[in-house]
Amino acid sequence: MSFREPSLSAASKTVSVSVFAALQARIDTYQEAGGELIPLQIGDTFLGPSPAVLAAASEPTGLSVYGAISGLPELRHVLAERLVESGHATVRGPSEVHVGVGCTHALFCAARAVLDAGDDVLVVTPHWPLITGVFQMVGAVPVEVPLTQGLFEAPRIDIARALERAVTPRTRGIYFSTPSNPDGYVFSAADLEAVAAVAVAHNLWVFSDEVYADFVYDGRHEPFANVPGMAGRTITGHSLSKSHALAGARIGYVTAPEHVIDATRRVSNHTVYNVPVGMQRLAHCAILTGGAFLEAARSTYRDARDKTVQALLQRGIPHRVPRGGSFVFVELASRLGGHSVQRLLEVAVDRGVLLAPGLAFGKAHGTSARLCFTGVPVRDVLLGIERLAQALDALSLEDPS
Repeated sequence: MSFREPSLSAASKTVSVSVFAALQARIDTYQEAGGELIPLQIGDTFLGPSPAVLAAASEPTGLSVYGAISGLPELRHVLAERLVESGHATVRGPSEVHVGVGCTHALFCAARAVLDAGDDVLVVTPHWPLITGVFQMVGAVPVEVPLTQGLFEAPRIDIARALERAVTPRTRGIYFSTPSNPDGYVFSAADLEAVAAVAVAHNLWVFSDEVYADFVYDGRHEPFANVPGMAGRTITGHSLSKSHALAGARIGYVTAPEHVIDATRRVSNHTVYNVPVGMQRLAHCAILTGGAFLEAARSTYRDARDKTVQALLQRGIPHRVPRGGSFVFVELASRLGGHSVQRLLEVAVDRGVLLAPGLAFGKAHGTSARLCFTGVPVRDVLLGIERLAQALDALSLEDPS
């Protein structure tokens, strides 16, 4: 009798491996030789939370019992209040807030609540890398729509026309981020109205990723759910990882109409049951005490943005100036000399700097790379840019064949 092992799920086979898997052996070799790699590849911050938040992390009360599935009531209450006070959203109270283990988990639960297998979701690119996997794991099909790079240009891409061309009878949703991860584009009110027109015309859900809403340097953040008529079809993603430097605490949340939150809670019930209570308490403290942190972080990040783009300009590395967020999306086609971005990143690792490859952000972005300017102090960002420039110079001496 012959035996064969059962196969993996179709969904698991569609999800890509880490964008750095192909570079890992090279990274290990560099670090084992004593090299200090400057990590400009991941969206993080070098800033630490306040002493009050750190103190809250050590409070043991309540850890022996389960918490509420949607999130601690007091946390959801202050989240709803802060969104309204900051102008980042109009929510009617905690019943329209669901807390997840990071925004990734919260968005997954919400996507599972409103999408069915085979549904298409238009994904504006360049996009946050994990979102395509989120949609694939709920059985939906991400359909990439290159957009925000063209919105920096004059004349600009027609948003409604670009989205309309990608709509099919299976389309059930649109995803975009503002400020954009990875290129820092901030959607204007007119931009959002163009997206809204397509959503209404085709009766679509809209997933608006606004985790960088607190960090806009040029212009202002416009919440999509505030566009007239959009609150009833919008799922908005938020993250304390970005706003309050709590990536390790894994607290994110979504806001949506109450019936969507009810369905999202049922999905969450069958994934993590409830988010760790200690981490929620820490997040609650961060929201209550974090005003000064946000102001200081915004100033620090704006300075880092300005110095980063100036350094890129001086070294002749093409880029568009991000209007918000934590990243610069560098366009390297003119500097690759026939080589791939993957080869450039290999040479860059050998010189001690790591960036994220553009293909992780969409199929149309294979000659780009993402550089984070908030994950390390600005002096290290500038050193990393110098190392990137050295890698580009070295690459120009290689035969691409």
